[in-house]
Amino acid sequence: MRVACYVDGFNLYHAVDALGDARLKWLNLRSLAESYLAPDDVLVRTVFFTAFNTWEHAKRQRHVNYVKALGATGVEVVLSRFDKVHKHCFTHERFCKLREEKQTDVAIAIEVMSDCYERGIERVLLITADSDQVPMVRRIRDRFPETIIFMIAPPKRLNAARELGQACSGVAELTAGRLRQHALPDELRDGRGHLIAARPAIYGPHGN
Repeated sequence: MRVACYVDGFNLYHAVDALGDARLKWLNLRSLAESYLAPDDVLVRTVFFTAFNTWEHAKRQRHVNYVKALGATGVEVVLSRFDKVHKHCFTHERFCKLREEKQTDVAIAIEVMSDCYERGIERVLLITADSDQVPMVRRIRDRFPETIIFMIAPPKRLNAARELGQACSGVAELTAGRLRQHALPDELRDGRGHLIAARPAIYGPHGN
């Protein structure tokens, strides 16, 4: 089967961050996707959807570094953006200006649908717990009944993803153990030996 994997970056990140082990953030998404393949499957593409923040320099630099590392493994990256929104803040019990990621949900839906129509993708690996993808999943399964859409929930998010899981062909939940099996190398270099990206110290065994 022709398989493609789509990763909702922040949906996955926040779930991994909640596990309290920073080493798990240095995750090889290509290798992780390949671990879900059957012997006759071909992984056509792995796509990572994310957005760079503009207000925390150190976090942004780690994020840029991680995107470079993913690119070195063949992962494609689709960037969205953050916008300021005026919402009620439960911490301060008033309306505050908050930053909210925009466009990612739509970007994922467009890529998945385009690939099913144009690339002949037969099995979709969807790493997210976001119920906003339910209409997209239903549309694809209606238009392409033989296409398998397999939801892979981020760690401890399976219950929250019940609606999406019910719309999909099958479900699984990532675990810390599985994530540990798919860490990126400490360094990634190009064919000439030039450094592309390196694991941040904070993601090492003694990181926080």
